[in-house]
Amino acid sequence: MKRIIACTVFAVLFGTVLFAQNYRDGFYFAQDPDFVNNQKNQAVLEVRGGRIASASWNILSLTPPGAQDLKAIARAGNVAGAVNWAAQAKAAEDFLVSSQNVAATSVPNGPPNVRPFFDLATRALASTAIAKGAFKDGWYHSMAAASDDYHTRNYAIITIVNGTIVDAFWNGVLQGMPASINPSKAIASRTNNYPMPGSQNPWHVQTAAVAAELVRLQNPDSIRMKSNNTPDAISGASIEIHHFLNAAKQALQAAR
Repeated sequence: MKRIIACTVFAVLFGTVLFAQNYRDGFYFAQDPDFVNNQKNQAVLEVRGGRIASASWNILSLTPPGAQDLKAIARAGNVAGAVNWAAQAKAAEDFLVSSQNVAATSVPNGPPNVRPFFDLATRALASTAIAKGAFKDGWYHSMAAASDDYHTRNYAIITIVNGTIVDAFWNGVLQGMPASINPSKAIASRTNNYPMPGSQNPWHVQTAAVAAELVRLQNPDSIRMKSNNTPDAISGASIEIHHFLNAAKQALQAAR
């Protein structure tokens, strides 16, 4: 009996040591490289005293009501699936902080598949800590009040970690579409993959290039436009960008 107890104690202690890694203090971020099944996972971690002190798992979606991140949709309480997922995601976040185990394959009360979160947590911790920026942390969104000339209500979702813009997303909701057609402009672009007039790139590729420029410059006002509202110097993008910049500025007002 003593031998069994000793082995059990050793196993517990060994497990604790196994997961008690020391990390550099700071904020870390990782996300899926692209949307899969119209969704993109993101993970934010804070390390204090060499240990994971907080963790956040969120999802961006190409599908309406994807004009907000999934946790914001859950907080509104109008989409039961989002509310349920947010509760399960919190279980995964709490488990990571309490166990320090980035290799977990299941979590009590967590979603059926936790690998997207823990894989991103592993990647985030292996990356460089996010430099301190000027904004408030969180997910910020804004949608244009009116449609543009292409019957689209443009919106922006901005992800901020440690005050720094780490991701920006531009999409639009197509207006007046029949019920059989998904109103997400990004989905329409990805499905058809048609080059835009005057460019070899489809709409979703160009919007990604513009959003990446916002991440690089950290300020919508720093992105230069020509008199026709097209970018002055963004490789691969020649579409009008003022609608996105306006939405990004509006979103960032809440992050000041």
